[in-house]
Amino acid sequence: MAKLNSKELGEDAAFFLYLAPLVAAVAYGVYEWYLFGPKSYSMPGLAYVVVSKDPYLFLGSIVAICVGFILEVRATPFSERNNIVSANTTRMQLLAVVVMIISFAAAISAAGYDIGNGAGNFLTGRYALIFAFFLLGFSILLSPKQLLGNVKMTVAPEFVGLLLMAMSPFAYYGATKLNLEFPLAAGAGIAVLIIGITVLLGGSKIFKRSPNPSRKPVSAQVPTS
Repeated sequence: MAKLNSKELGEDAAFFLYLAPLVAAVAYGVYEWYLFGPKSYSMPGLAYVVVSKDPYLFLGSIVAICVGFILEVRATPFSERNNIVSANTTRMQLLAVVVMIISFAAAISAAGYDIGNGAGNFLTGRYALIFAFFLLGFSILLSPKQLLGNVKMTVAPEFVGLLLMAMSPFAYYGATKLNLEFPLAAGAGIAVLIIGITVLLGGSKIFKRSPNPSRKPVSAQVPTS
């Protein structure tokens, strides 16, 4: 009974600690929005910069993730820890996507709902990107088989999709550095994003061999006397 209570306590603590970075960032953003532009229908640019470049929020978010992971693993029986690590790997990857979506939405709002300028704000507020890449990198370290060794094809496409989604702003930024016009630069970023979403949602359907319906199982014949 003690082990069961300890496991449940670890799961609950990890759940709240994984949510803490999102809740803290959103609450901090709303607070700064109220300070810099309480009557504004879009997030003030300065408010976005303050939140997205806050080193304490960034470091606190990393600490919360690490502590949540350690607590859940330590509270789980040894025989079940492999499953817990696998579950946390998926959780971190999903959290990375959510962080980037929320940050990009706030960046667009800070740019007056202009997608091009919003992408620039998104890259300027680098801590959200670094935190997302930390989650992805940490998840790979927890489950290196996603890239090395016995790679499961149902997992590898998910990572590739997440990585492409994370790289889409950099594709846009790199295109602008090449002095390409905005439609071409935005198209490059959107193309990478769409490819990442397709790979992520398709998962094993893209790489897994489709079953051959023409082959039917051969029934065993019983010899008759």
